Amino acid sequence: MNAVDFASPLFVRTSRSLVQEIASTADAIDFLLGWTETRHDILAETVLRACYDVQLGRKPVSVVEKGFSQFARRAGILEDSIKVMPWIAAGRQNGGHVPA
Repeated sequence: MNAVDFASPLFVRTSRSLVQEIASTADAIDFLLGWTETRHDILAETVLRACYDVQLGRKPVSVVEKGFSQFARRAGILEDSIKVMPWIAAGRQNGGHVPA
């Protein structure tokens, strides 16, 4: 499988205490295949097809990033990256430097 990296990773809540990072088309495909096994979700299936199109060079990766984000938001599983990884926020406040 030919993974195409996202510009920024997305985070989805997969259970009460588990968050999964989606950082590439390969990650998105793995997640969406599991999701669609147990649910009929047209948006998830559309994003999955778009992932394959990106890997074949038919679409830009931004299409999947936006589509996966919309899918996760609609499904209620999208997590805020700042809450998941608070050190990102600390780095932004200090000009990119992580405090010691």
